[in-house]
Amino acid sequence: MQVSPDQLPNRLTDTLKPIYVIHGEETLTKLEAADAVRAAARKAGYSEREHFVVEAHFDWSLVTQSSDNLSLFSSLRIAEITINTAKPSVDAGAFFAKLANDPPSDMLFIINLPKLDRTATDSSWFAACDRAGVTVAAPLVERDQLPGWIKSRLRLAGFDAAREVIELISERCEGNLLAAKQEIEKLALLVKPGKLAIEDVLNAVTDVARYDVSELSEAFLRGDLARYARVLAGLQAEGEQAPRLSWQLSEDVHALGNIFMAKREGVPMMQALRNARVWGKRQKAMEIAINQIDSRRIASLLKTCATLDAQSKGQAAGDAWLTLGGLAARAHGALAL
Repeated sequence: MQVSPDQLPNRLTDTLKPIYVIHGEETLTKLEAADAVRAAARKAGYSEREHFVVEAHFDWSLVTQSSDNLSLFSSLRIAEITINTAKPSVDAGAFFAKLANDPPSDMLFIINLPKLDRTATDSSWFAACDRAGVTVAAPLVERDQLPGWIKSRLRLAGFDAAREVIELISERCEGNLLAAKQEIEKLALLVKPGKLAIEDVLNAVTDVARYDVSELSEAFLRGDLARYARVLAGLQAEGEQAPRLSWQLSEDVHALGNIFMAKREGVPMMQALRNARVWGKRQKAMEIAINQIDSRRIASLLKTCATLDAQSKGQAAGDAWLTLGGLAARAHGALAL
């Protein structure tokens, strides 16, 4: 049975299933899902817990022996299995399939997995676990979903927050959901429930946002200059190296140039994007860039990228971070090339 993390607590009020498979990239969501299963299991009388971390050459008989041995203290036990690869081994798949088809009556299994690829979710062992138990996917909470997540958590904490308050918390906690949870808990300790003022957030919520290079690329292509500056400053503060950022933005500019040339030759947009190796979230941002950036700027942008690359490697005069800071504005016409 596939359920969302939000649906899981309601499902746990029914008879517990023998297997709970929790998989995905969002660490906080996975932790909370596992905690909810553990709490329901303890309430139902599962008083012992064993944890197995699966690494290379793991001996699955250890789990089998555990399920076969009766506890001296309790007949109901929780067994947690953590696997840190997106492609569980053949042995793991065989064990899970066998477990799902004939689960022990005295054990409840929590299987913790990273984001699984399509091969794993289409496998027979995953289908067997889904039939016998509950599968919970925990995808990343993306940037556009974060305000809604924060609003919901604030409401649970007793706060009523205006849009600008939620946006401020989102900015300060982006990319760090666990920290966002902790900051909301801190607010609950420091501020009385009710209307949450922006001053309360400014005084209490630490800037714990985390960014990656792909977010800088997206802001660059979309022409979101304020976000570009914020992400760039965050990456620099986190110790990111200028050559890596230079490489990514140069790739974006080269892709833009290739797409512009393909369009002039009558190549359909989707084909041009594929030829430029642009897909996923970057595709939408690239489409926006195609409509916003003047194709006549590409030659100058390429020269700027070449200078940036040399600066980032100490091979040219100038500060690479200053050049990076102005690149998006130059690309979108806010600064002269």
